[in-house]
Amino acid sequence: MIRQKNMKRSLVLKTVAVLGAASLALAACSSDAAEDAASAGDEVAADVEDAVDDVDGADGADAAGCAIAGPGAVPPRSGGDKYTIYMTSLNIGNSWQEEAQNTGMGIGQMAPYSDCVEVIGVRDEADPQAQISQVQSMVADGADAIISYALSPTAINDAYKEACDAGVTVIVYDATATEPCVYNVSYITSVPFGTDGQLVENPFMGYNAMDQLLSLMGGPGEIFVSHGIVGTSTDIVHYGSALAAMENYPGTEIMTEYEGKWDSAQQQKETAKALGSFPNVQGIFGGYGESGVVKALDAAGKEIPVTGETSNYFRLRMAEGYPGASIGSPPSQGAIGMKVAMAVVLNGPEGIPKDIEVPYTIVTAENVTECKQAIDEPATEYCNVFPEGVVGDENTADIFNVMAPGVSLNMAQTGEPTPGIEATPFTAEYLQGYEQDESRRYITRETCPEGWTQGMLPQNVEGCVQS
Repeated sequence: MIRQKNMKRSLVLKTVAVLGAASLALAACSSDAAEDAASAGDEVAADVEDAVDDVDGADGADAAGCAIAGPGAVPPRSGGDKYTIYMTSLNIGNSWQEEAQNTGMGIGQMAPYSDCVEVIGVRDEADPQAQISQVQSMVADGADAIISYALSPTAINDAYKEACDAGVTVIVYDATATEPCVYNVSYITSVPFGTDGQLVENPFMGYNAMDQLLSLMGGPGEIFVSHGIVGTSTDIVHYGSALAAMENYPGTEIMTEYEGKWDSAQQQKETAKALGSFPNVQGIFGGYGESGVVKALDAAGKEIPVTGETSNYFRLRMAEGYPGASIGSPPSQGAIGMKVAMAVVLNGPEGIPKDIEVPYTIVTAENVTECKQAIDEPATEYCNVFPEGVVGDENTADIFNVMAPGVSLNMAQTGEPTPGIEATPFTAEYLQGYEQDESRRYITRETCPEGWTQGMLPQNVEGCVQS
């Protein structure tokens, strides 16, 4: 059963045993978010408390008897029968955030985790003050772990630190935070797999996307750059590494930049405006919502190379021959973040890296591969696009990831566990295999590990070099 509350500033879902189907119609962020920030923070606190009230009294096994709890586990902070884990995402009107939260919620309800934890899902407006208030409220209401999409690499740090000091495990997924106590689970500094299934030479989505774009263009030229949500670590790293890749193609000129806000309608509107001013553009560096970029080009009667993220629409168009490269964020990071939280809460933090790089793959027309499994089955072999009509334009097959093998399309759409499958808990040793390369630590932490100093990486991105 799913219980759902619609509120002015946030939407809170509370899950006890099995999530039923949910249709989350999310409105895009408005331009007056700053004006509403104070009231948003107050209402988030009330919303979180309401969700926790729903959980109180739910039946559950004694946490001390949790079959997978290790010697490093401590009792639930609330003193209840189960650990309380919050799975949060942003209410910004895109499918990615919904899929990320749903995969996290679904994994959290699978055996063997379901005997040990209660999972609460929270969505909020993209406002830092609201997110700070949300974190503080969840801590006050007995959270054992919070899985968070950080709106800024630094703005939420004090709230995250307060949570850690109170004994709460904090996981930040996709975006990253510089607060040392936080576990960063993200793809933004990973080295992606290429179309041949082998790791490519360079890390960073932005770097590889820009390189692909300019290669498709046949060399330097005039381009547009579409941002995601400006100020997030994701957008900062993508943009900075893309500029670094441009240095390999002297003469490339950015004609205009705009904020696409990871929303296809916004991307389409802003791209159409840019085309009105610069109709001879030769390529577009886009982020999530790239289907809007392609639709704007279609409306203008123009076909030029586009790099975007992972939408099903874009990959279907590439399969038909559209000149593009799909390189982007896997929403399965929600599921992976949940499993990292479970590892820390149920076994203790010993040996678990604080900086985990999530794998992903560059997709072009060369390796577009249709997913053929049933809606309630996980992927048993690599695939990256659903047949036309199976999902919406903005949904993605990158719900499937080697680090989250229990995810199914139904889970990504509804938050329900995949039937007949148990989750395989992460071990510290397994996660160490995905630990971020130390040379890239400065990018996400703004500091370097012991024995390393700040310096330039071969990709012309500021990182860490051995002393």
